[in-house]
Amino acid sequence: MTSPHTTGIWISANSATMLRWSPELTVRHRIDSTVPGRHRSTGRPPTEEHPGGEGHRDEHMRSFLDHVAHAVPVDDDLLLVGDGEVVEHLADHIRTNDASHDRQRRIQVEKSGTITERQLLARIRTFAGSPARRTLPR
Repeated sequence: MTSPHTTGIWISANSATMLRWSPELTVRHRIDSTVPGRHRSTGRPPTEEHPGGEGHRDEHMRSFLDHVAHAVPVDDDLLLVGDGEVVEHLADHIRTNDASHDRQRRIQVEKSGTITERQLLARIRTFAGSPARRTLPR
């Protein structure tokens, strides 16, 4: 099933940039994260008796992914691009949500470092089957 709209998201632990594209219009939305960084103190290293405290960060990450997933239109095909494991976690979160609501859509995941909005838009257009037209110099 192909949607008339395609949403592309570039995500990291710090923020998500969402572009909803159709041949007529592109809408931009940015969601900033409250996920704390992975700063290690110079104190005692984590052990089994004294864990590193990732639980608090994980809770913030789950909340952030939930916020992003709820901002995605339910009928759009999705291109998810991001660095690290965050993009995989978002894809799993959306697929689980879709399955619980008996929805199916096309979802593609790409790992990438930081990209510009123009680069994301070009990838969305290609994913949607409408690559940007190139004109030849005269």
